[in-house]
Amino acid sequence: MADVAECMPLLKRAHRLAQAGICVQFLALVRTLAEFFRLEHVQGPTLLASTVAPYVGGALLAALLTWTAVLCYFAGRDRTAAGVAGVTVLALLIIKILVIAP
Repeated sequence: MADVAECMPLLKRAHRLAQAGICVQFLALVRTLAEFFRLEHVQGPTLLASTVAPYVGGALLAALLTWTAVLCYFAGRDRTAAGVAGVTVLALLIIKILVIAP
């Protein structure tokens, strides 16, 4: 019985981390989608679809990975959900550095 009691704080921490990770993923998704409006404001009528395309691709990736994390969370795989959240942030940073920044 003592083993179960020792594991409870770790399980609760993983659960909270999964919740926080999914929230961060959702905020990253909203931020990526909102970039269209910033670009529209800055570039106005000269905004090209090719300028917006990497953001749409990033948003689709973020949406897919957020969905994956939510499914993992509902399946009780809290550590996997938190890991997928980390992968999402890392993938969006890589897209930002390699595709959008140059």
